[in-house]
Amino acid sequence: MRPRVTPTVIVILLCCATTNAQPSIPDLHLEVTVQQREEGKLDNGLHLLELSCWDRQCSLTSLSLNQCGETGEGKPAFFPKVERSSTSEGNLSVRAVGNTLVVKETGSDIGRDYVKNFRCEYEVPQKGRATTRLRGFSGGLVKNSAILQKVLTIEYVPLPRRYQVLTLDCGVLLPGFDRE
Repeated sequence: MRPRVTPTVIVILLCCATTNAQPSIPDLHLEVTVQQREEGKLDNGLHLLELSCWDRQCSLTSLSLNQCGETGEGKPAFFPKVERSSTSEGNLSVRAVGNTLVVKETGSDIGRDYVKNFRCEYEVPQKGRATTRLRGFSGGLVKNSAILQKVLTIEYVPLPRRYQVLTLDCGVLLPGFDRE
């Protein structure tokens, strides 16, 4: 004999399903530039973070600038560094909590494993439009350095205004090709 499903049972099941549902991730493109603060010291390096989400798939791109070092030519310079992660690649997770996105990126590169965590509060967009306005940001990085043989905790400090002109501390080192 088959169990009988009554309308009351269906309503209870629908109520339970909606209370456990996560808020949807809106279509958005958010940008913020941060500096790293480690052990109270603010680093001169700049990191432009861009979070884009479309159809609940997200990607995070980071462009690092102004991390000056010796080039071998007697002049300090930095080499722009680009890093990317995405929900489709599995190294980025994004969940919505009200009008805030909780973002977690995991990865590893030469001699270090890391986890980056961000909270991005955004302006709720008009219906049918993507949001681009960041209202609040906090974040940081925890990395396990095999070279230093210790775990480092770094806070991300956003620039204080939406847009600003900055003069970099050194030149940029860019690749070309040898004509020989």
